[in-house]
This record gives sequence, C-alpha cells and structure tokens, in this order.
Amino acid sequence: MESNTPTSNIDQEDQATRKMAYTIYVLYLATIVLPILPIIGVIFGYIFENDAKSYLKSHYHYIIRSFWIGILYSSIAGASLIIAIGVVLIPLCMIWWLIRAAKGLKSLMRNQPISNPETWFF
Repeated sequence: MESNTPTSNIDQEDQATRKMAYTIYVLYLATIVLPILPIIGVIFGYIFENDAKSYLKSHYHYIIRSFWIGILYSSIAGASLIIAIGVVLIPLCMIWWLIRAAKGLKSLMRNQPISNPETWFF
C-alpha cells in the first residue's frame, strides 16, 4: 500500500525530475545522430527546472546553460567559417558539448550535484 505522506510525494517528484534530467543528458549526447535533440532537451529542462529539488537544481541549471553556451559557441564557430578557422572550431564545439553532457550524466548517476554549474567550459 502506498503512503501519501508529503515525504513519499517528494521522493516520487525527485525520481521523476531525476529521470527527466537523465533523458535530457541522453538527448544531448544523441546530438551526433540528430542535431535537433538539444532543442527538445532544453524545452524539457525549462519545464522541469522548477520541480527540481536538492542536487537536481544544479543539473537543470547546467542543462539550460549548456544549451545557450553551446548556441553561442556554435554561432561563433559557424561565423568563423568565413576565415576558415571554423573548420577547427566546429568539431571543438561538438567535443565540448559531448564532454559537458557526459560530465552531467556521470554526476547524475552518482546522485551528486554539478560542482560548478556556472562554468563556461566543463
């Protein structure tokens, strides 16, 4: 029999927001296959951000920041294609993106917060 105490509801909410953070990180990692997936991920990030509690808040902050910083870096790399440096910067942006997603997923799997969700790097 399930208990409807506030504690069990919080645990279920935490479990749902944790699963969604996991899903978003997987979407971010799957960017290699389908580049539209981060847009879906950040939308879910904004939807679930307010439900996140404890260490999950840092993950949602990191997820949303990763998207917008990634847009900035990719825009700069794309614009720099004119002077050919973009050929190097675009793969670096993808590597940056994958490392951030993997780092977030690793912390999430260990039930740890992101150590510095404000970072521009990893």
